[in-house]
Amino acid sequence: MCNGICILKRFLILIAAIAASVFALSCFTGAAAAGDDACVEYVGKIEHIFTHELIFDTVKAYAPDNALRDCFDKDHLTAKEFKALLDELYKNGYVLVSLDKAISGEPLMLPRDKKPLVMSFDDMTYDTVDRGCIDRIVLHGGKICDYTERAEPQVTRERENISILESFIETHPDFSIDGARATLCVNGYNGILGYRCTPDCRVSEQKQAEQIAACKTVVAELKTRGYTFASHTYYHKYFNSCSAAMIEKDCAMWQNYIAPIVGTTRVLCYPAGEHKARSAKNDIFKRYGFDVFLCVGNFAGTDYERKSTDAKYVYRLPFDGTALRLYRQSYEHLADTRTIYDSTRFRSFSYKGGYHK
Repeated sequence: MCNGICILKRFLILIAAIAASVFALSCFTGAAAAGDDACVEYVGKIEHIFTHELIFDTVKAYAPDNALRDCFDKDHLTAKEFKALLDELYKNGYVLVSLDKAISGEPLMLPRDKKPLVMSFDDMTYDTVDRGCIDRIVLHGGKICDYTERAEPQVTRERENISILESFIETHPDFSIDGARATLCVNGYNGILGYRCTPDCRVSEQKQAEQIAACKTVVAELKTRGYTFASHTYYHKYFNSCSAAMIEKDCAMWQNYIAPIVGTTRVLCYPAGEHKARSAKNDIFKRYGFDVFLCVGNFAGTDYERKSTDAKYVYRLPFDGTALRLYRQSYEHLADTRTIYDSTRFRSFSYKGGYHK
């Protein structure tokens, strides 16, 4: 007769078998999605890159009378460059994984010979009118698209990072592991995704309500497809110049007006990466529930950040005009920036312009 110890052993064997089956199924699913027959544990650095809104009309964006000309040139990619970037990443064996998976600390299983990449898009406000950027993200025919009123055609999947990424994954489904997409780091001072859905947008209450409803529909579809949302702060003010009272107000505005649209999030993306992790001001963000902080640079973090037990600090590489010109060597494992560079920019590839200068 089997005693209690025997029963316990059988129970543990059963649990182990179930766990092994789940692991094998997960591996098979990931490998099948990537067109490989095996999945292995990835050990190494997980790359994280980000872009801002894209420039689709370089004639307008880089016109001499456009006051945002320099900003667009230094801090943004063109739609053509983003498409070329995706091609380069795919060619070099990178696959998208979610931010949650990347920071979970759990074993990361990938198809053999693939490398993980987390992608995020910053700002996503679309508050410039007729200057070379789209107007908003929309749903059209069941697909995620971009819309621009003063362009023909008005609706495409060719002009903005979200719509281009969706189209790319349709063609290359193995680029996305477990349905991973990008993390969308949005502000609030003039709405999000092109929808004027906050009081600072200065539209009527009726218009704001209509915009909130429309935006919620788009957000729901984006989340269904695997996109996640992060706060890029409500006002997009740089950390060092903000008082504690300003950060408190910013967090409250985000909580009151953006969280009801995109849902709660634990991820805070510092504008321009500017921050001081060990500070009373940063503790305000933590008090509002943020414990994953997105920074900027090719850096592993300060000693305090690496040893932190109540927050994670994730450093990201920007892909923009400055990076394409200045960081060719340090980015070559990801993409050939010279190949990506759009010759319709108003400065040549060799131009040496500093970030935010």
